[in-house]
Amino acid sequence: MISELRVRPRHCDAQGMMHALRYYEFFEDAFLDWLEGSGGYESLRRDGHDLVIKASGCEHHRPARLDEILSVESAPARLGTTSLTMVFTMRYGDDLVAVGTITYVCVRDGRAAPLPPVLTRHCRPDDKP
Repeated sequence: MISELRVRPRHCDAQGMMHALRYYEFFEDAFLDWLEGSGGYESLRRDGHDLVIKASGCEHHRPARLDEILSVESAPARLGTTSLTMVFTMRYGDDLVAVGTITYVCVRDGRAAPLPPVLTRHCRPDDKP
């Protein structure tokens, strides 16, 4: 899944470069787009599940700048019993901008819970949701 996201003035510092903390907002927006393939975030919440962030990181390769439209590819990297690790590859044209990694843990009723089947099927391209 590839999301196209524009760098807005609110994302930038005085030099017109995206602030380091804003990359995570782009990863989250791309993740929500990716979740649409499994019925969306609302369907997880409706069934009593939620996803919380356990770990995150970002490798910066070049700055993202004001008004650039960034392509953010979302791909599952690791699927556990209760967790999902996603990799977000951010590009501007052919230029690699950043690579983010976020591990989400599924919770239900305030405790770690197995990932729901609709989500695990979405992580395995050979399976059909």
